[in-house]
Amino acid sequence: MNEAARRWRLILGPDANNLSSGQQGNPLSKSDLSDTDMARDEALDFLYRREYETRQRATAQDSLERQASTQRESLTAASWLKQVRRIFPKTVVNELQKQAIDRYQLTQLLSDPEVLSKATPNIDLVETLLTFKNHLSPELTVQVKQIINHVANQIAERLAQKIESHFAPKRLRSQHGGRAQLNNLDWATSIRRNLKNYQPEYDSLILQQLAFYKRSEQQVPWYLYILVDQSGSMARSIIQSAVMASIFCQVHSLRTQLYFFDTEVVDMSEVASNPVDTLLACQLGGGTDIANAVEYTAARITQPQRSSVIIVSDFEEYGSITNLKYQISKLIEGQVTVIGITALDNECVPYFDENIVDMLTSLGMPIGAMTPDQLASWLAENI
Repeated sequence: MNEAARRWRLILGPDANNLSSGQQGNPLSKSDLSDTDMARDEALDFLYRREYETRQRATAQDSLERQASTQRESLTAASWLKQVRRIFPKTVVNELQKQAIDRYQLTQLLSDPEVLSKATPNIDLVETLLTFKNHLSPELTVQVKQIINHVANQIAERLAQKIESHFAPKRLRSQHGGRAQLNNLDWATSIRRNLKNYQPEYDSLILQQLAFYKRSEQQVPWYLYILVDQSGSMARSIIQSAVMASIFCQVHSLRTQLYFFDTEVVDMSEVASNPVDTLLACQLGGGTDIANAVEYTAARITQPQRSSVIIVSDFEEYGSITNLKYQISKLIEGQVTVIGITALDNECVPYFDENIVDMLTSLGMPIGAMTPDQLASWLAENI
């Protein structure tokens, strides 16, 4: 299939099966498409099939074919959203989402409580709910909260122990008498004290007198400012950031502030300890003004040498690049620790504006594709 025929096939969808490609009269068949184009064709047909149904333009035979196609349809609202984000550019995804909501009322697929009750709670479903949450009926609020809470707990279970262990009070290796828990155990001293209890017939050492390290009682707090881009493509990163922030809120040595931003900044710190409330308050969409968010944060930093600013974004800056460069430079010169975390797509592949990232890293701001537990390790090493 030549390039022109390929494009017409994607434009016309299944109706192209009745047309010729111009190559020996061959029809424009879906089987001639690549795997990526077949996924695009499926995603587009899932959405734009509604146009034919609305206008009632299809013939009786077309209707039968479409009905059969619908019966074979494997996409759901959640999997459709995941698929279009994977195979289309960001600008196309935003337009498809807008048309799905405004023109074709795709949210009807999520308006049935029975459908939600049977859905598998996972991060893809939460992404969809957040994308369409302003269009869901109030009757679904309880179910939506339960789904978000379930997924947030799954993420927290994986991250909490790793994050908290990095920021636990330091063990005082010169002092014993600490709390009797495994991570305080002085193995070397405990073994020496119990060598007399060795049982040769069982080749075992019975530990009767255990020594536990004390931990430092006081820690000078470190101030953490987490700035999360809430533009339309950032749903997955927002979910992980909200859970991460809720865990950081439980660490006594950290003072955590959470800000969501697009072209404006919203202080989410009061609800940061509850990821469900945090996520339901987010407003996906809009542009990205990182410079404005950094300037907003800088005005609230009182202990620069004990502060870290974490920016989670795709770094597609729509604000002033000159101002962004100035604001980041000003923080770094003031001895604030500033790092960036790039957005991750559904396949956990980082995506970002390379020009902006190169500019910021040249200023001395490290930017990477870190998972929350990797971020915790990085912070623990640098605080």
